[in-house]
Amino acid sequence: MKNIKKLNRRDLEKVKGAATYNCDGCPTHLAFGPGSPSDPSCEAYWRLSENCRMCVMVSVDCFVAITPD
Repeated sequence: MKNIKKLNRRDLEKVKGAATYNCDGCPTHLAFGPGSPSDPSCEAYWRLSENCRMCVMVSVDCFVAITPD
């Protein structure tokens, strides 16, 4: 246990994901998918940029289940 190294601030940001995504201009106040209060569609979620998709809440119903063959 004595050999544990503390992570520096930059490494901590990478672990939490803060260094990767910038949510400026993304609709972070919306929740996408059926059953959400504002109820934007799953299609609206998939029209967002990849960066914004990481910044919003989305229903699991917007993803296709993968079943084994």
